Amino acid sequence: MAPMRIAIAALRAKSAAGRTVEVIHTDLPSNDFASLFQALGEEPDSYMKGATGVFPSAVGRSYFEPIIAPGTVHLGWNSWTLQWLSNNPIEVSDHILAGLSESETAKNAVIQQGALDWRDFIAARSSELRPGARLLCLFGADQPDRPSWDWPFGELWGAVVDMNRAALLDERELLRMTLPLFSRTLEDIKAPFSQDGTFRGMAIEHAEVASTPDSFWPEYEKTGDAEHLGRAWAAVWRAAMGPTLANATNPDRDRAALIDDLYARFAKRIAASPRQQEGAIAVVIMRKTDDAVSPPHRGQA
Repeated sequence: MAPMRIAIAALRAKSAAGRTVEVIHTDLPSNDFASLFQALGEEPDSYMKGATGVFPSAVGRSYFEPIIAPGTVHLGWNSWTLQWLSNNPIEVSDHILAGLSESETAKNAVIQQGALDWRDFIAARSSELRPGARLLCLFGADQPDRPSWDWPFGELWGAVVDMNRAALLDERELLRMTLPLFSRTLEDIKAPFSQDGTFRGMAIEHAEVASTPDSFWPEYEKTGDAEHLGRAWAAVWRAAMGPTLANATNPDRDRAALIDDLYARFAKRIAASPRQQEGAIAVVIMRKTDDAVSPPHRGQA
């Protein structure tokens, strides 16, 4: 809500105050678009509050392909999704992330899929942006000299293993629990761009991978309430990964009950050994330099 409100105000400051603005929200078809539009109409921080001439809409389609008409977008905004891969290239039995498996084959498969997805994402956005338009992306990333997200994912995997040992998840479900996630490094982010700094008519204006503070830790330091810390972690990670993990269980299962159990165990593991987490986030701003770019085909560079 806040970034779109700022963008609308900035646009109108540079043009006619009454200029119409179209905001197009995109997500997978399974997204709860009804709640989105309810929030736009009811939440106090909605960019629609008190606004005139602003027209929101939504598209349900994967962003690894073009989703908006060519050459129509002035500003693209993407946050907290690009760590997800378009598909799961490999399943492993020793971690919830293939990239943290002991298998070098698994690690390489994830790296290759991550590189392909990144190129497809940039190419698809290039087809949609107008010349001079900007695309800002924020997503979970990796710093090679720091553990980044290893600890919480390790605890989540520990909860999965606990359920397997308790015969609540079978071996096949354990394998399917491999999450299709990949944390890019700054080197991975810059890899598609040539020596002149462009790729498919897109140029990087800014790219960094920075450490992110633990938003739960300050309260824990004040209260010492480890159980609350565990519940806070579980709530956020369930919202982000719960549906994917639920779909990894057998369809005849009570999936909601299994996920309740999984994240209760995750919360207990966090509470049992609380620690301050330092993650990493990528901040990337790209500019469209050339509008003569045809929409990409899946897998093309």
